[in-house]
Amino acid sequence: MIVSEMLVNRLAELGVRRIWGDPLGDLENVSVGDPDLAILLADADGRIGEVDGGSRLGAALIAGPILHLSSKPGGASPMQVAGSAEELLDILASPAGLTIPDTNAIHLDLDLNAPVPEDLTASAGAERQPVMTLDPSMASLRMMVLVGPGVIRSGSLDGLRSFSRVSGAGIFNTWGAKGVERWDSPWHFGTVGPQVDDLALAGLESVDVLVTSGLDSAELPGGVPHAVVQDVPPAQLGALCHGWQTAGPEPVRPPLYDAIAAAVGPMYEDESVPLSPARAALHLSGALPDGAMAVADPGPSGFWLARTFPTSVPNSVCVPASGDGGFAAAAALVCAVEGRGVLAVADRDSPASDITEDLVSLASSLRIPIAMQLWSGDPAGAISPAEHVDLCMSQVSGAAGVVTVSVDLELPDSLMDACGPVSTVFTP
Repeated sequence: MIVSEMLVNRLAELGVRRIWGDPLGDLENVSVGDPDLAILLADADGRIGEVDGGSRLGAALIAGPILHLSSKPGGASPMQVAGSAEELLDILASPAGLTIPDTNAIHLDLDLNAPVPEDLTASAGAERQPVMTLDPSMASLRMMVLVGPGVIRSGSLDGLRSFSRVSGAGIFNTWGAKGVERWDSPWHFGTVGPQVDDLALAGLESVDVLVTSGLDSAELPGGVPHAVVQDVPPAQLGALCHGWQTAGPEPVRPPLYDAIAAAVGPMYEDESVPLSPARAALHLSGALPDGAMAVADPGPSGFWLARTFPTSVPNSVCVPASGDGGFAAAAALVCAVEGRGVLAVADRDSPASDITEDLVSLASSLRIPIAMQLWSGDPAGAISPAEHVDLCMSQVSGAAGVVTVSVDLELPDSLMDACGPVSTVFTP
């Protein structure tokens, strides 16, 4: 075995499906000459994860040679130098980004064709954490739980649901964890983060303990305001109430859920033209077949998917909390490469529109068709809700192409009054 074979084997264990940019061993390669685009494609590859939301890292190899491993669009990392096979295995023993979106950059300062022993192993390993449990005496306390994308990426949904039912804790999710509960489940308390007053409306001050797990800090730049916060690794959620004898009562939703429902509910039924963004998001959701997903850049259109996309399935929508644009087109290309259904949305007038155009051109040169909607507030050429449904169904059925869709992206006063301004994450 040589170093490159050892490396490919380890990357496969980390969920890497392909290498963007330069080739590496016998790993599937998508040749991308522009290193910036190769890195963005690797970011998107890792961020969308597996069909069920399970974690993986995306990989790009660029001149240096530098190995970029990531699940965070636009992420940056201090360069790590691998000068030997042993150092390379140690770096890859527990890389960032598997649970919480993050990035690794590794300078491969070694001969990839050098032989290595078959039994070579890393001297470092993943850090072991003691199992955390809550004392049964805490059963009388009122709890809530706030989770982020790490809960989905680590496959910890069963543990989350077990904890919430036994403790009586309602579940808030950030938009990166939409779908951990069905939108109409009594245990679903709402999505927080798209607007600045979400957490204030969540009623956190009324609970004794707030349990958090799998949060991406980029989704909540202001942090989580609560006096008693217990952060728990996602894999340990199911063990928290070990030994508790009774299940908690069905929780009572806080003001956030009703405030959002009152402001957004009528928008789903809005027949006006240009399209209501909530109505457009509903069409995207309804058109997706099993295993498909909607993706968007973190701009105005991304806000509306984060706020209003109806979810009953984890990982059916992905809007990153970082990056300078181009994610939607990159994720669409990744999904097309692996034969996965996708509806991609970007802002036509985004400052990052050039990156989107470059990715669309790259997809064309690779003969990989992608389907994408560019949402714009320009009423010219507006289509009706029925026509948008037909467009979504056509695109998800394989009709590729980039289509401009007129959508009223302005934040209505009712939603602004309810939950405050849009988070800076979604401000171009």
